[in-house]
Amino acid sequence: MKTITAWQAGLRKADLQGFLDRLSQHGVNMHSILMSRFDKLFLECYWEPFTADTPHRMYSVTKSFVAMAIGRLADEGKLDLDDPIIRYFPDKLPPVVPELLKKQTIRHMLMMCTCFESCNWFQPHVTDRLQYYFAQTPIKPSGTLFHYDSTGSYVLGVLVERLSGMSLLDFLRDRFFSVMGGFENAEILETMDGTPWGDSGMLCTPRDLMRFARMTMHHGHWDGQQLVSPEYVALATGYQNDNNLENVVCHERCGYGYQFWMAPHGSFAFYGMGGQYAVCVPEKDFIFVCTGDNQLNARDMLPALFSALYDCVVSRLSDEPLPEEEPICLPRLQLPVARGKAHSEWAERIGGKWYVCSSNPMGITRFCLTFPAEGEGVLTYENAQGEKQLPFGFGHNAFGLFPQLGYSDQRGNVHEITDFRYRCAASAGWVDENKLQINVQIIDRYLGQLVMTFGFNGTDAGVRMVKSAEDFLREYEGWMIAKMK
Repeated sequence: MKTITAWQAGLRKADLQGFLDRLSQHGVNMHSILMSRFDKLFLECYWEPFTADTPHRMYSVTKSFVAMAIGRLADEGKLDLDDPIIRYFPDKLPPVVPELLKKQTIRHMLMMCTCFESCNWFQPHVTDRLQYYFAQTPIKPSGTLFHYDSTGSYVLGVLVERLSGMSLLDFLRDRFFSVMGGFENAEILETMDGTPWGDSGMLCTPRDLMRFARMTMHHGHWDGQQLVSPEYVALATGYQNDNNLENVVCHERCGYGYQFWMAPHGSFAFYGMGGQYAVCVPEKDFIFVCTGDNQLNARDMLPALFSALYDCVVSRLSDEPLPEEEPICLPRLQLPVARGKAHSEWAERIGGKWYVCSSNPMGITRFCLTFPAEGEGVLTYENAQGEKQLPFGFGHNAFGLFPQLGYSDQRGNVHEITDFRYRCAASAGWVDENKLQINVQIIDRYLGQLVMTFGFNGTDAGVRMVKSAEDFLREYEGWMIAKMK
């Protein structure tokens, strides 16, 4: 994409810096931020080790890609939005189909107005996600009330494959990506039975997402070609459904379209768990894209991010270029590190000593903390898989592989013990003289966060582990009592 400066985009450097400062003040954990206006980038930054070429897990942003694929199939006459969904999945239906399910249409599913509530498929007994979905008990008539039914979006992704005879990714490549460029390293993860994880499994670069958002904001048009009809895009990115059943005031309760979220100032958003967003503001010809992982602080992150975006950027955009300024000078951006001090007298007391653990939810039987060099530490522990080691840094992240085995890779809800491990960044700090806190960030195809706090008193130790991750790190959550051996 072509680039311009912030002042050419109609934004003062001070406002742009104010936006970044607000995110930092609120502890918003970003991996990338891109801003464009008039189809030209005026901000692009990445937090190491992420780069412009790093495919990033987009989570529920995937749903918006599926929605556009559904629109293209409708344009091609291969489906009607008011078709009942059961027409296309006779082989996956229960022996007795509920009457409310018979009335559920593709349009209802696009609007998150299905007859079901969201169902948790991350369970050992779920081997066929389609059958599991259709076997649920309806809770309301479809087409009536909003309820976030993620698996319904997954079903739409499988529908694309059934009607096109192509994989979901190949269909998107053929109808969209081949025209737009980019997406060379894009992929869509699968569920345990090999069907596309169409509600959460997209990986692509932030630039790829910016391209797709641009095409969407331009009513499905890309450089002289109409990739999906403007009529459908208007419906998809426009208000279709009230999503504020709690009667609260917040940025994510402005309404819902077809797998797109409505947002303030007449904008709409691609919306993914943890901080994957593309916010399109048509009246300003402005697009904001970001990636990150804020699963642990999701409640605080969303209002902080959106308030900063609209207060410092969107509302300040001028319709005319501003007087020339020096470009903003960004420091080297790195992932956040654990709070606290790098030194404590307790490091000498506990370093190299083994602690034996009472029975605990994590199944950890013993652990030892060592500090082999200045600014470095290692947590060694033993659980059901044997002895594990996790290096960490003080004041910096130690990058490596998280020691636990058996987590999902290409297919979700598949837990096989192989040599595969997730990439991670780990740091630590003494939050009190006798309390060490280790922060772990999983930065792979799957994103997650883990905070382990160790408190010491004489020869006793108490440990608290808190995690936020979808279908993994379950072995690292709970309380633990330990005693020095």
